[in-house]
Amino acid sequence: MTLLTVNRTIPRALLVSEIFENIMNHLKAEKRSYWEHQQPSYVQYSGPTLFALALTCRTLSEQALDALWHTLRGLQPLMRCASIIQARCKNFPEEDYPIILTEAQLAIIGRYANRVRCLRFRDGWPRPVQSFLQTLAYSSKVLMPNLRELGGYGKLVHLTCPLLGPRLQHLRIYVNAPEYGDCGEDLKFWQRISSRMILRSLHTTCPSLEKFEFEVDFSSQSVLLDAPLTLPISCAIQKMPKLRAVAVETITKDALVYLGGLSSFTSIKMRLPTGSVLEDIFNSSRNPVLFESCDSVSWKTREWRDVEVFIRLWPSKLTSMSLQSDVEFYPSLLEIFFKSLHMSSAFRNLQRIHLSDTSYDNPSSTTSSVITIDTIRPLLYLSRLRVVDIDTISCISMGEDDLEEIGDALPYLEVLLLNQEHGNMFGAALKPLRVSLSDVARFVERYPCLKKLCVCVTIRYVHHDYDMDEASLDSLEPRDSKSRLESLVLIYPCNEEGIWEHYQGEFDILFTKIFPQLKTDYIFLRSDSY
Repeated sequence: MTLLTVNRTIPRALLVSEIFENIMNHLKAEKRSYWEHQQPSYVQYSGPTLFALALTCRTLSEQALDALWHTLRGLQPLMRCASIIQARCKNFPEEDYPIILTEAQLAIIGRYANRVRCLRFRDGWPRPVQSFLQTLAYSSKVLMPNLRELGGYGKLVHLTCPLLGPRLQHLRIYVNAPEYGDCGEDLKFWQRISSRMILRSLHTTCPSLEKFEFEVDFSSQSVLLDAPLTLPISCAIQKMPKLRAVAVETITKDALVYLGGLSSFTSIKMRLPTGSVLEDIFNSSRNPVLFESCDSVSWKTREWRDVEVFIRLWPSKLTSMSLQSDVEFYPSLLEIFFKSLHMSSAFRNLQRIHLSDTSYDNPSSTTSSVITIDTIRPLLYLSRLRVVDIDTISCISMGEDDLEEIGDALPYLEVLLLNQEHGNMFGAALKPLRVSLSDVARFVERYPCLKKLCVCVTIRYVHHDYDMDEASLDSLEPRDSKSRLESLVLIYPCNEEGIWEHYQGEFDILFTKIFPQLKTDYIFLRSDSY
């Protein structure tokens, strides 16, 4: 018995294959972060390293090739391997580019395409890539049978058919068709037709689909050329039993009830149904308890009455909520909204909240609304919040004491973003409170769990807090910081633009001293008119 106990406590030695796998996973993570532009500046693209490992020996070759081909941004690498296009060709012809594939080329493509797990594409596929996919579309062959994730933007949605396979788990397509004269109208028409055809057979071509994101933007079109896609999308959803997450513009009531009944369903993103539809769904005796496993919702809305019904009737406990409104977040509305969240048991465990209004899309829109700590205070009762992101055309007025109140009430707070994208000071009825750079430095040190911060500041009196002489700043000792801050956005009023221009170089030095844990690439100081 003693020997058994001892053996259980001894760490197990890693096999050689497991060591190789850990190395590849490390390099693969660097390669993925490089493509997603999330890597620190010192991380280099690991593709050449993986290629060199693949050429080292047979033991490393297979795992290195799997890591190298795991994620692709386009199909050009596959086509270059099969000599369909030149290896270093960047300027592709604009005219028709017919492609006839040989058996040898298909064999080469298959050897590497089987390793691809994630494919991301963008708008404007070159002609050779279009011809390549059109050639494959006439056969029943799936180009990448082991593909798990497919996503991107494009006008040529019909060309994605050869990419849809039985192991696909995440499909993300955004179809946009801007104006191109008469040709553009034809393009929109065929986009709708091809979208309907893909949706009709999606449950058979992708039976393992778990995450489905499908958005079509024909907003520039004044006259509909085809029936709306709401019904085809809804029918497709109702035939996919493994769905875990859905992001679409809108679906029918029956499809919403179907999703609510799936035990695996956890996340939904769409336009918020009307209050009458929500009451019919949740108050109906026909339906069991819906959305029991759903913990994340993201709504777009035009009417605050629908939001009130949602808060009152939503049955499951949420950890993440996002709300995008077509009307301005007036302080009185926000305060009522936050009080309603506090009173409802479904939102007691909320960890992330994102609020944004799109009234800034109207260039003529102005506001005199000011959001203060009194408006936000009811939200602070949700003490498990980790992410608070409020972005509105209204001005957010926060002083040092207000920030400390937020930090004290939310001990797990990691992200605090206040008007990061669209907040401004124009038209504010009252002069709003703003914190100084020294206030921000103290706040960051007092709450070391904070990772991302965006606040409105004033730099008018920066020379009172710090000697802005370059030599004095160079001699300033950096703070002994324990903060985990990763990103900092500071927004100053446009009437202080001259101060920033005068001290632009000195600010870079100052930030290295008061925020030593942050690289200057992740500190943004900008005007609210930016």
